[in-house]
Amino acid sequence: MDSLIGDIAAGQLLIRMLATAVVVIGVAAAVERLGPAVGGALAGLPIVLGPGFFFLMREAEAGFVAQAAGYSILSLAATQLFLLAYIVMARRVPPLICMLASGGAWAGAALVLKALPPLPAVGMAVFAAVTFAAWRTGRGFLRPSTAARRSENRAMLVARGLLAGVLVAAVTAMSGRLGPTGSGLLMAFPVGYTVLSITIHERMGADTAAATLHSAILGTISLAGFCGALALTATALPAPAAFLAALLVSLAITTTLARRSRGR
Repeated sequence: MDSLIGDIAAGQLLIRMLATAVVVIGVAAAVERLGPAVGGALAGLPIVLGPGFFFLMREAEAGFVAQAAGYSILSLAATQLFLLAYIVMARRVPPLICMLASGGAWAGAALVLKALPPLPAVGMAVFAAVTFAAWRTGRGFLRPSTAARRSENRAMLVARGLLAGVLVAAVTAMSGRLGPTGSGLLMAFPVGYTVLSITIHERMGADTAAATLHSAILGTISLAGFCGALALTATALPAPAAFLAALLVSLAITTTLARRSRGR
């Protein structure tokens, strides 16, 4: 662990950890105030992936970043199965079991999908197909949500977010050892969704958790847009321009989804 922390500045580590905590706390608040549909859409903001790739672009060559972004798209397809698995089980088993089983679904899917080439066209086609199937299947497991709020423990919420941020920091710190395949897959591991799902499940109940994660299936399109744009521009544009283009694509998708969700 000491060697790992030594590979990365303390300030950068703190930023990556705080980013995860911010998205979890922010989405939980949005669910309470705006409802699961808008909260799930906002969960797709690249607040975790963004800092991860920002620092990766400072430490790796453009070709490495492009390949890692391509693998991240495939990882996000596995994330849709993580979300679907949690939705299916939310009313049947405790939050911790849901999280562990959903993580297993992600891992199994990621192991299969990593065999595909990290081409943006291939990744987006697979992601689109899995997203459509997960969205349609997940609808059958939704129930009316009352969002009954339970006792709040912000200290625990922040602690979960900070611990989740360690994974993002570790992946970017060890990118040279993991290679573009491992870096891309683990960078897009649903660390934010993992903390978010169990937090909302415990605080607001299974129905609200399922509704939020069902909306997050569409919210994940924003993350795929971010990775897709980065995979296409990393080798064609200077690093700051490529990152900004990817960020703008992601923000445009999230804004559109949030407005449509709020309108409904």
